[in-house]
Amino acid sequence: MTGVGYKNPDIVIRLYAFCPTREDMAQPDSNTMTDDSISAFKRRISSLEEENRELRGAQVSVPKTRHNFYLSAGRAIRRVVTLNDRIEDLVSEADRRSCMEQADSDDDPRWTDLSEEEDRLYRGYQELLRWIPSLKSDLAAESEDYEVRLIMKNLNKGADGARGDDAAGLKIAVVGWLMSDQPTPEPALEPRHKLGRGFYHDATARLICPVDYDWSNPQHRANIRNYHPDYLVTADSWPFFLYKDENYDPEAPVKGLFKNALLVKAFKHIFTSPSSTDFDSVPDDTDDDSRVSSTEPPPKRRKGPSDRRSRAHLRFALSSCTSWRIIDEDFDYGVFYNNILTFFEDCHTEWDKAEVAELLLWWNRSVFGRTNMSAYHPQATGKKSVASTLRKRHERAVGSIMGRHDSGHGDRAMTG
Repeated sequence: MTGVGYKNPDIVIRLYAFCPTREDMAQPDSNTMTDDSISAFKRRISSLEEENRELRGAQVSVPKTRHNFYLSAGRAIRRVVTLNDRIEDLVSEADRRSCMEQADSDDDPRWTDLSEEEDRLYRGYQELLRWIPSLKSDLAAESEDYEVRLIMKNLNKGADGARGDDAAGLKIAVVGWLMSDQPTPEPALEPRHKLGRGFYHDATARLICPVDYDWSNPQHRANIRNYHPDYLVTADSWPFFLYKDENYDPEAPVKGLFKNALLVKAFKHIFTSPSSTDFDSVPDDTDDDSRVSSTEPPPKRRKGPSDRRSRAHLRFALSSCTSWRIIDEDFDYGVFYNNILTFFEDCHTEWDKAEVAELLLWWNRSVFGRTNMSAYHPQATGKKSVASTLRKRHERAVGSIMGRHDSGHGDRAMTG
């Protein structure tokens, strides 16, 4: 261990408190310690040394090792990895699990007492490594501590910068989409600032209004605007902008869900290009339930939360909130995002899986167009004409070989 940390008795005591006890885990031999465990301990020690340096006013010169790479790589984090978590939290959860693995006991109560929040952080860490594979080696035990801190700082900076750019772009774009509607919303929405949006303007209010309320009802409008306790706007209700044509059927709450044209525009604005929103590619057969019972294989699509995040960004763009925060009054964007994620991932029946597969196919067609579908929705080719022709030829060839084989046996029998 380097630095001046050893000279501070408080640091030494806290380091000892961090080390696992015999009650927590069987002490592993130094030769059996994994790189992940060593990395976890080094990062903990590094954080304590950093605190000690700050107290002493020490200045640390930080080299720009891969500075630009992780600054740019971090821009993907808020889009495809996690909505609001810090990189330190994701890595800390992975470190904690690595230390728990050193106990080498499946009966350790810490494994059975993992919370949903801890599982979510660890999934976020795994997704982070999936998108930035080099991060694992750069966080390894042999890495310099100050380099690790710089990597995390740059990843967070890039992530927050991209979210700010996405929010700023959508803030302007969504006004253009709404103002192109007929009849044109009155009064006109201002693209450069968000004052007058949200529940202060009917054009945006009808979109973010929870489906459990009726914005056309004057009493409901008044209660929502006055924060009546029975009309709170929370993430426990889907907003109307998630539904096709803003139509919600309480008897069929899944019908049209996540098929709103504005959602597709928001996704394309962030993930393809702003100009791609000028071309409407939303399929007309959005509610063809025959697809749900189809025996075709499910569409191949990257399992990721990027399209879920675009819904959170769109909701923020429609609101009157002027700066990003995870909780906007009574509405929690974290809960909103997790509810969407649960809808897509918590499928218990074949019907649920087919329903989600059909929805993903609709999204693929909406974003990437109706051509070249074989790239993400391959057909069952076993019964197609090419396969049938080749299969018939193969059967004929096998029959010919077997015939010659049987004929040879007959000739030898007659000769004998």
